Amino acid sequence: MGLAFWIVLGVTALVLLISAMQSKSVRTCNGLEVEISGLKNCSFLERQEVVKLLTANQKNAIKGKPLKDLDLKKMEEKLESMVWVKNAELFFDNGRVLQVKVEEREPVARVFCSNRNSFYIDNSLARLPLSDKFSIRLPVFTGFPSDRKKWKGKDSILMEKIKNISAFIRQDSFWTAQVEQVDIDMQRKFVIIPKTGDHVILFGDGEDIERKFARLYIFYRDVLSKVGWNKYSSINVQYKGQVAAGRKDVKEVKADTILARQWIKQMILNSQLKVLEDTLTRAQQNSGPSKPVVPGPDTPTLKTQPSKQIESSGKTGEAGSKDSKPKENVTPRAVMPSKNNK
Repeated sequence: MGLAFWIVLGVTALVLLISAMQSKSVRTCNGLEVEISGLKNCSFLERQEVVKLLTANQKNAIKGKPLKDLDLKKMEEKLESMVWVKNAELFFDNGRVLQVKVEEREPVARVFCSNRNSFYIDNSLARLPLSDKFSIRLPVFTGFPSDRKKWKGKDSILMEKIKNISAFIRQDSFWTAQVEQVDIDMQRKFVIIPKTGDHVILFGDGEDIERKFARLYIFYRDVLSKVGWNKYSSINVQYKGQVAAGRKDVKEVKADTILARQWIKQMILNSQLKVLEDTLTRAQQNSGPSKPVVPGPDTPTLKTQPSKQIESSGKTGEAGSKDSKPKENVTPRAVMPSKNNK
């Protein structure tokens, strides 16, 4: 009695197993769904690219195909071979729909090589191509000495420092707004070009990043905010525990100040002339065509004499010859800072 029971139970289990295997072999995929994650506001990877790679350009190559013919592991490896794919996971849900979960690589910095080629890098230092459709706002590093696809030795160490400096800039709103670009000099040291201020920041190597930016911020807050953003030609924070600032040449500072003041005066004069012109125009329009405007003793008149011009020496003077034409909007000439600091 007991032996017969166990024989029947074994046969039943074998039948069910064979039935399940046969059922699985005839079941087909009911569809494909792709989800791309990683970047918040944009994506360098499109759904069509993922589907195209999985279907090998064949229509309905996934939907309707037997489940046993879909090798999910190979499909994952195929997706992860794409330059913008960091990770890929594939599985079937209860409705036999193939779920494709793709994690996209996130750029953390844009790098320009010495030969002017440009690319992005992510946290794993993978080199990522630019997109023809859009660009992402990231810290820019210029002057990288190598244009290899993969970096080794000193280039790898330098790229790691680029990633770390970029990460610090991106997480701080002040430095994100202030840093225009970061240049790499011949000694593989970093020179920051700010957006505000006529100076450069000698940052040194990529070590001790937080303390260097902290000292620089204190100098901005306690010194530059009082003496002006253009007083110094360089600010050096590469040495531990100190900030060294190189002053611009005194003559150049005075020249910049004189040019700025004269430029403001010229703009005020132009605005006054514009007001007088508008006043006469409105008076003529209100009087009508049959009543021309006759200037009275109190009516301001416009002089046709040429306006004062700003000379390269920083002095103002009247135009000398009759053939010279007045320049209404005069922009002051930029004066480059001297390389010799005092």
